[in-house]
Amino acid sequence: MHSCEKPNSLLKLEASTMAAAYAALMSLLNTSELLFHPSQQWLRINIVQIVYLLQNVHILQEFLEDYSHRAHQEMAGVESQIEAAAYAAEEIIESHVLDQISARSKGSEADSSNSFSADIHEIIEVMEYLIDNKLVRIKETIEEDPTFIDSSPAVASRSAPNTMVGTDEKLNEILDILTGQQSNRQIVAIVGMGGIGKSTLANNLYEHPYIQNYFDICAWATISQKHSAPKIIYEMLSEIGQSRSESRLIGDPSVQTKCETGDEQLGEQLYKKLFGRRYLIVLDDLWSIEAWDEIKRFFPDHCDNGSRIMITTRVKNVAEQLTSCPLFELDLLDDNRSWELMREKIFGHQQGCPPELEELGKDIAKNCKGLPLAIVAIGGLLAKSDKTMDSWKHVAGNMNSIINSEDDEKCQKILYLSYNNLPIHLKPCFLYLSVARSPYNISIPTRIKQWVSEGFVKPIRGKSLEEAAHEYITELVDRNLLILRKRGVLGNLLRCGVHDLLRDLSIREVKKINLFRVIYDENPESPSRLCLRPSILQPEVGYVPRALDILGPASLSRPIASTSDSTPFYAGHLQLLRVLEMSDSILPDENSQLMNLRFFGFQGQLDGNSIPRFYSLMSLFWNLQTLLIDNSTSATLYLPPEIWCLPHLRHLQTHRCVLPDPPMDDHVMENLQTLYTVVFFRCSEEVYRRLPNLKELGIGYEDASPGVEWPSLRLQNLVHLQKLESLFINVCTENRPISWKYLSFPVSLKELTLSACKLPWEDMSIVGSLPNLELLQLCFNACKGQTWCPTQGQFVKLKELVLEAIDLLHWRADKTHFPVLEHLILEYLNLEEFPQEFGEHPTLVKIEVFSCGDSTNGWAAEVGEEQESYGNEGFRVIIRETEEYKPTLVTRPSMDGHNLSRGIAFFISL
Repeated sequence: MHSCEKPNSLLKLEASTMAAAYAALMSLLNTSELLFHPSQQWLRINIVQIVYLLQNVHILQEFLEDYSHRAHQEMAGVESQIEAAAYAAEEIIESHVLDQISARSKGSEADSSNSFSADIHEIIEVMEYLIDNKLVRIKETIEEDPTFIDSSPAVASRSAPNTMVGTDEKLNEILDILTGQQSNRQIVAIVGMGGIGKSTLANNLYEHPYIQNYFDICAWATISQKHSAPKIIYEMLSEIGQSRSESRLIGDPSVQTKCETGDEQLGEQLYKKLFGRRYLIVLDDLWSIEAWDEIKRFFPDHCDNGSRIMITTRVKNVAEQLTSCPLFELDLLDDNRSWELMREKIFGHQQGCPPELEELGKDIAKNCKGLPLAIVAIGGLLAKSDKTMDSWKHVAGNMNSIINSEDDEKCQKILYLSYNNLPIHLKPCFLYLSVARSPYNISIPTRIKQWVSEGFVKPIRGKSLEEAAHEYITELVDRNLLILRKRGVLGNLLRCGVHDLLRDLSIREVKKINLFRVIYDENPESPSRLCLRPSILQPEVGYVPRALDILGPASLSRPIASTSDSTPFYAGHLQLLRVLEMSDSILPDENSQLMNLRFFGFQGQLDGNSIPRFYSLMSLFWNLQTLLIDNSTSATLYLPPEIWCLPHLRHLQTHRCVLPDPPMDDHVMENLQTLYTVVFFRCSEEVYRRLPNLKELGIGYEDASPGVEWPSLRLQNLVHLQKLESLFINVCTENRPISWKYLSFPVSLKELTLSACKLPWEDMSIVGSLPNLELLQLCFNACKGQTWCPTQGQFVKLKELVLEAIDLLHWRADKTHFPVLEHLILEYLNLEEFPQEFGEHPTLVKIEVFSCGDSTNGWAAEVGEEQESYGNEGFRVIIRETEEYKPTLVTRPSMDGHNLSRGIAFFISL
């Protein structure tokens, strides 16, 4: 085909953006490369043709990466054609694969090979035309234009979190009221417009060391416009106590079911926990007095112990009705404070602004109109940009063109600059976060799995796709587009939030570029949802996608996923669906034709009759990557042998399951990284050699397990899992305790949790000798005996140590036994002898003590005082007593996928 010829069927669609085009190319790239996997050799596909296709995809991908920040009048039309070609190719490939899988399952062969080759050939012609004509002309025009300004971002230093300017006086005033002599319960209100810093000020108060030590209980809940009293109470209960045991209890799926159906029982639980204790409750983003009326009865009001409630709201009238105390109204920053805040976001505390940029920087700060959210966002943009006059002029010029008199609209347009300045690979990922039903508390591990399933993550040599995606999250946080809500023990990011203004921006952008559509079932409280990529092809072209007919308004009223046990699941024309999350429903079966699923998550009560039918569908999955099943009935899931035949499976997470013996073949699950919770796990050679890249493993044993004979379980073979980083072992076998001689750990371990194992303390050197161990949790008589004498020269990298509900009395150690320890947590212990010299420990920054008695509380307080005497002013000691609560044995790790034993967290966070 000659480059000057235009294909007759050149794809047409509405104007799109670089982000949608890049997402389409990345998705096509990931899907096409799957065809080269050995497990797909049986497919009737012309691989040489796919190679030619990929060569063009790489050229188009590199073009978008290099020119996505370079404005040109022809770019809009080209990006639309790139997007159309990529989606067309991918739908042709996936449809062809599914036709062959369906035919094979019926013992026949699909007859679509000829049309497939012709269709792919036409797509290749389209791409070659774009490359040889449009792309070359755009490159030449841009390179020859000396007046063109490149707005591509550069890497900058990380900005400091929770920076506030001009609020020190208010912080001190509120601090005085919160900790003042007034014994009656008081309500403190922080009032101001959206984005002015109310939540940041409240959070700085909430996290203040004096506040944390002054109040017996602290809890935070975000209310928002569409409030739900049960969810508000549930959020507070999740924070109260901070005990991992309590968080596991509160995080149980059965409790969430109650949370969805009524608040009285949860409310009574909250009231009992608060009664008689000095508490601080923060109600963030309160919009109406009705929300307060629904929950106020659960906050004890007559204990006269100095309890406080702090609210943030945009509505002054709401605050005035709730409190007789003076309101703390936040004002917009003046020009000087605006520049002070922006300068700190760009350069940090130490570095100053270059003199040649200072005046322009002050103008940019001034144009933010004193709104801290806008200042922080633009400051994050400038921190990532080149520190040059041209780069800053580009930002200043765009700001002046978009500011108008509407405050929120003005901020949205300013914030759009931060989005638009993102590297192109981050844009689809950021926009995907807008599908979260609750944007304030997004599960990062779950979203990362979905990014990978959608094909949004670009491979990085030497790193897994999940590791690359974590870098995406980190950069989005650094650019102030995400708010970090929760960080793991070892620094990994667990939960984040998106500010209202930024979420509104992303939703509008998703609709504008038609990146995907989210369809929920008819129950507004149900987390069941479908995330669909759009149909971007015109029917007259001939490539009609399978999901086309459900994207029209008439079809949206049709139930997509049912939460009723009596209603079967059906998906209509959803053969190309990739991501599906369900709750309390019948599982899909082979009749649903969902063979293309890459991410399937289920939470709630499983219908037992649908499980075998789901297993029949499992044998047809050709690209399932994540399978999450959290069954609230606690029933054991007996996985079928077909689980070993899913070559692309990366994460298998269940409440509790039995893993069948692998079949007699040489198949290796090279992509599997996460596997839990497996009961009666046998680590035979046939098992461990098939899991070469496993990183997280959770296993459990109990007396009910048939034939628990430790030698036959081959747990000494765990040492052969050479990529394993996180291991959770729970042993509930009263009559057959495990012995160290049947355990052997790989040197790669970073996190280890032992629960109810009853291993002797004198053999703990086996754990202490692990060279990379950073987190150790010993729970519920994980070790037996009353004396622990650690060995010198061990635990060389241990950063966090958790001892919970064990019979230890004499802990004979000093600072040299844990040379880099940072965080110590003691729960439900009765220690009589304590480690020495921890008050002089150079790396220790925090000790938490829960229900351990006066002697342990006194020792922790003494350590804190000694640390302060050595100048460690940031050292924190948190002591809490929970009289009515007893520790509950944990039998499975967290479903969040990180820090496996630190509480049960729901894997579906919509």
